[in-house]
Amino acid sequence: MKKIIFMLIFLVMVGQVCYASPLNDFTRGATVVDLNSNIHTFLGSNCYDFTVSTGLGKGWATSSRQTGYDTSYNVSAYRVKNREINLLRKINDNIQIYTGYSQTTGYDKLVGHDLKDKVVLQAGLIARKKLGDKLTLYTILGGGRNVTNIEFGLSHQLKPGLELTTTYRHLTVEKVGPLQAKENLRGFALGLTLRM
Repeated sequence: MKKIIFMLIFLVMVGQVCYASPLNDFTRGATVVDLNSNIHTFLGSNCYDFTVSTGLGKGWATSSRQTGYDTSYNVSAYRVKNREINLLRKINDNIQIYTGYSQTTGYDKLVGHDLKDKVVLQAGLIARKKLGDKLTLYTILGGGRNVTNIEFGLSHQLKPGLELTTTYRHLTVEKVGPLQAKENLRGFALGLTLRM
């Protein structure tokens, strides 16, 4: 147990994470609502993250996620929104895969205009590991063309249906618009997960 906790701390320190605890109940109608806010960022600021995931039954689910943040590249400053719609497949209690659509929009605050949207198809892997009755470790690895998302997190059940989640996220969105801008986010977040 101590080795697992040490490994998680190490990965969070050297890795790069706003998603809350992933869906684990894929029964029809089972829903999870996640809300996160950054507590410390290395790149990007003013981050929020909102996700709704719903089970479809027979090991399938959908997930819709929106992340908003401020970032900069060269001399410009951007307000960014990343939206995802994904279809998830539960392989077993610890592994899920997903595929979907990611759209990133940006507004150049310096010159006052929108950047061309970055739209990609994406795929990824979600891994979960129970570390006890109330503690779950998870990671999310995925992306598409010039978009990468890497997350590590710990979820602690406060009471049935409510969890406190800490995450670290490394979101890279590159080659956006004619200036080939980078709209990146790296940082720690704290959030709540409501399971219905």
